Amino acid sequence: MTPELPDRPAVVMVDAFSTGAMLARQAAGRYRLIHVRSRAGVPATFAATLPTEVFDEDLDYPGAEEEVRRHLAGTGPVAVVPASEFGVEAADEIAAALGLRGNAPALSLARRDKARMMEALVAAGVRAPRQLQGTAPDEILAWRREQGLDRIVVKPLDSAGSEDVFTCETDQQVKSAVEAIIGKTNLMLRANEAVLAQEYLDGDEYIINSVSRDGTHWFTDVWISRKAMVDDRRKIYDFEDLLAPDDTRLDRILPYVSDVLDALGIVNGPAHTELILTASGPVLLETGARISGLANPPALQRCTGTDQVSLTMDCYAAEAEQLTGRPERYTRLEAARCVNLIARREVPLPQEAVREALEKLPAFESVRFRKGDGALISRTVDLNSSPGAVFLVHQDEAEIERSYQALRAMEQELL
Repeated sequence: MTPELPDRPAVVMVDAFSTGAMLARQAAGRYRLIHVRSRAGVPATFAATLPTEVFDEDLDYPGAEEEVRRHLAGTGPVAVVPASEFGVEAADEIAAALGLRGNAPALSLARRDKARMMEALVAAGVRAPRQLQGTAPDEILAWRREQGLDRIVVKPLDSAGSEDVFTCETDQQVKSAVEAIIGKTNLMLRANEAVLAQEYLDGDEYIINSVSRDGTHWFTDVWISRKAMVDDRRKIYDFEDLLAPDDTRLDRILPYVSDVLDALGIVNGPAHTELILTASGPVLLETGARISGLANPPALQRCTGTDQVSLTMDCYAAEAEQLTGRPERYTRLEAARCVNLIARREVPLPQEAVREALEKLPAFESVRFRKGDGALISRTVDLNSSPGAVFLVHQDEAEIERSYQALRAMEQELL
């Protein structure tokens, strides 16, 4: 627990897991932090990231909602922050009850449920992919034929980290995907009662991170994503490259993302958006009303002079010192590539050997492992089964490419 300093304003953080822990640690020096857990449990890998030492209080919300809101009101908080994907809905509800900056609860479900997300876009006149929510392979197959789609994507309505996202070209692949998803408890600890089938979008994928305050959106970093196919039906994230701010593709992407954020009611706070830039324009894959899962403040400070985590508190606090006067599009000081490690087999994670090899690379900036040293890792099939993420940062993009190739060669030996 942090030392008691009564003059520090209170901030409520909901589910400060994963990269939310970075936000909590940054804020701890300026605010008295009250943590709220929105659900009875989270996956162990997320629970282990919670920085309990920085919180003055740690409250359980389920089953005690009114009591918790009354208690929080008595602490006079200046902000309620959704610190991870888990906490989006509860943070909206608490902020509204306390009359603080947040996003309207009326659209909370659209910010979590991928089918409702696209429905909200269509209602606002924003382009979205064709889709169908269903529970049985036959109805998905009938829709696919009706739409004349050769290739579709089948995925859970509510999950994270590319879990169980299947690209399907045959009837059997569709059936197998639906059967793999329905009934499974996903990473959000919710049972998959239905699947979402969407048209496959041709084009490159982009990742756009932003912060918003009172309806104004600032774009902190934009990446082009490269993927590799595994199991013939599932794509895994290979690497992402940070785009230069004067890249002409941003002139098409950023206005569209602004429209998406508006359609989803993301008025205050961070957002993480993924989309495909098709030949006819950008089309949303999904938006999360929270910090990017691969946020890396030190690397982004080198690359852009700021970062999404460091700007998030200004979305809510009375003063917005870092946002005031800031251009809505980031600058780029150095090039960067975020590489997702790919395990080829089941093996104990040799952290020390991997780190030693990475530190020899001229462009190496940092590595974040998803599992502990010696923990058994399995073959990578999605983002969550990737052993870790490596940031490469350098003035010379050619040096980043050379370091990337050396990294992949290292993987063949160690992972």
